[in-house]
Amino acid sequence: MNADRIPATIGPHLSYDAVKGLMVELAKVPSPQTELYEAEPLLRKFIEIAVAPRVKAMGFTDVRIDAMGNLIAHYGANKSGRSLMLCSNAMNQPQATMKNAYSGDIIDGRPHGLPGEAVMGKGLSEQKGPMAAMLHAMDAVIRSRAPIDGRLVFLCCVSGETGRHDAIRNVIEAEGVRADMCVLGGNANKISLGNRGRIDVFVTVKGAPSHSSRPHDGCNAITGAMEVLRRLSGLKLDAVHPKLGKQTLAITRIRSFPESTHTIQDRCELTVDRRLLPQDDPEQAFERIRAAVMAVDGMKDPASGKPWSVEARLGPFMYPSLVATDSGIVTAITEASLAMTGAAPETFYQPNAFDQGYFNHVGIECCNYGPGEHRFAHTDLDMASVDRAFDAAKVFAFMILRRLGSEA
Repeated sequence: MNADRIPATIGPHLSYDAVKGLMVELAKVPSPQTELYEAEPLLRKFIEIAVAPRVKAMGFTDVRIDAMGNLIAHYGANKSGRSLMLCSNAMNQPQATMKNAYSGDIIDGRPHGLPGEAVMGKGLSEQKGPMAAMLHAMDAVIRSRAPIDGRLVFLCCVSGETGRHDAIRNVIEAEGVRADMCVLGGNANKISLGNRGRIDVFVTVKGAPSHSSRPHDGCNAITGAMEVLRRLSGLKLDAVHPKLGKQTLAITRIRSFPESTHTIQDRCELTVDRRLLPQDDPEQAFERIRAAVMAVDGMKDPASGKPWSVEARLGPFMYPSLVATDSGIVTAITEASLAMTGAAPETFYQPNAFDQGYFNHVGIECCNYGPGEHRFAHTDLDMASVDRAFDAAKVFAFMILRRLGSEA
């Protein structure tokens, strides 16, 4: 659709109060991360009661749930050869110590550095604020009765906090869903142009148990883990990207067994978080870590002279992401923001990895934009700005009509 026609076409159907109401309603339905990850039943329940009915009520007729529980919805005549995907996520952090995690409280956001009103609730700062903006944008477009010649794809994945691409991979590879470009929720209505990727490596050091008064009878796995840590700290990570920063390696978990008192531990597990730059090969990064830790395999516990056994296993990984400022998706968001808010979004590079790297890897041009608030994520002040969610809804609605709307 011609850009000049869009504000008048969509404006009467955009509502600040509707966006605020959506944020409150989504906040009240729990969809937490648990030890079941994407298989947590509350995630599917959230999609089935809070998302799918709204999408169907808008007028989406092609709506389905895949084997993992991801919602996949299509709208439009699909005859122009142009497509756009809006991707949202159901999973958010567990309640933890946040007392009003599912109340949807409306507060004054200004004391917290936000414009106007804000809504509080687990997931609003990451998943549910952007989701509300996407849902309202699609509803406004459909209510405007503007013909959609292209194909709009809306996803609500059961992922969001697991640090792996399993859910979106199932949508793209098993279900065959594609689009020219995609938008994922972002931070403070800024455009994220890139981020580092990540691999997790799981290391296990095995020894033999004994009473702690007789360490010479056992083989202390903790001592072996210390040797592993020394070798990992000696790995040289020199590569630097001018925008994304340095390669990094961090130990994010250590746990030993058996969990009993006064016992030499016979097993120690470590998780290694290795951040990847765009030029890094995940397999090569893993092999370097594996070679370093396997040097301890067969070494002897100094207290007993018994050998340790070491294993290293590649866990989940996420692709790095990088898009240019003149890419199609960045240009589309910028044009929409200028038309609907009068200002171009700021751009930045974020430290954390998510599904945008996977989308770009498979040829679906993707970046992050939306009303999330990363500084409040995983805190007891989990919230999102209503003003920013409303602005994002305007931007998403413009993008849908600009790319997919008919010129008739």
